[in-house]
Amino acid sequence: MSLSMRDQRGFSLGEVLVAVLVLAIGLLGITTGFQYATSGVEHGKGETTAVFLAEQQLEWLKALALANWTSAGLKAGTTTEGYGAIADASLYRRVTTITDSPGGPCTASCKLVQVTVFYRPVTGRGQVDQERRIDVITMLVARS
Repeated sequence: MSLSMRDQRGFSLGEVLVAVLVLAIGLLGITTGFQYATSGVEHGKGETTAVFLAEQQLEWLKALALANWTSAGLKAGTTTEGYGAIADASLYRRVTTITDSPGGPCTASCKLVQVTVFYRPVTGRGQVDQERRIDVITMLVARS
């Protein structure tokens, strides 16, 4: 018994090609999504680490102020730690600026502290992007 062409089951070449094209477009979209996700995670990691390093410096200065308000570590001026100078954070640099009596209602017992952390985030393609910065500012007041 012979079967006619209409009774045969299966897919035509055109249907297979269309299915392959749809799958290829879907996989391309998923791949692009993974690149954006990876880039976002790396950006978040870099920014979180930068904020941590700024807060770490501020906490150290607060502890120093509580122990000895006249300490040399609280002297007005700018301190720069270059890339590779911060322990366990060689991809970051930090600038700390302390200003005595910054004005306003603050007297000689106040210090304005600004900590800026710079870093170069890695993009989803693995290349180092332009330098970014995080600024954290606080006011230290001597205990009376």
